Amino acid sequence: MKKIIICVIILGLFIPSAAALAKFPDDLPFFHAMPDSPFYFLKIWWEKIVLFFTFDVTAKAERYKTFAEKRAAEAQEMMKEGKPYLAQKAKEMYASYLNKAKAELQIAIQKAIDKQKEELVKQLEQKVDEITNQIKESVKLW
Repeated sequence: MKKIIICVIILGLFIPSAAALAKFPDDLPFFHAMPDSPFYFLKIWWEKIVLFFTFDVTAKAERYKTFAEKRAAEAQEMMKEGKPYLAQKAKEMYASYLNKAKAELQIAIQKAIDKQKEELVKQLEQKVDEITNQIKESVKLW
């Protein structure tokens, strides 16, 4: 009976985290490394993996913005701890993420404009066809 209870408890701990991983959270579960941590590279790798598997342009821009905000907070924390070199690196990553977010948003805007252009061309072609048909019908009446 004890074994069953322990198994249920262990499964209860791991199932919610597995569901969270399926949604690609912006941060590693149970791991909050700062730039002075030797495992900080894992956090950056995780972010790159999440970005790689984010296919929607607007969602990718939002993730870049979120990661940029995290780098800004880390830079402030490193300055408080008296580590200006790490703060500067975090600021550079912040700027990089913001630039990438802007680029993704520009792509999203361009796609939206192109889609609207295509819809407008279709509507205009439809109107031209309607007008041409009306002209043909009016000519037949004469």
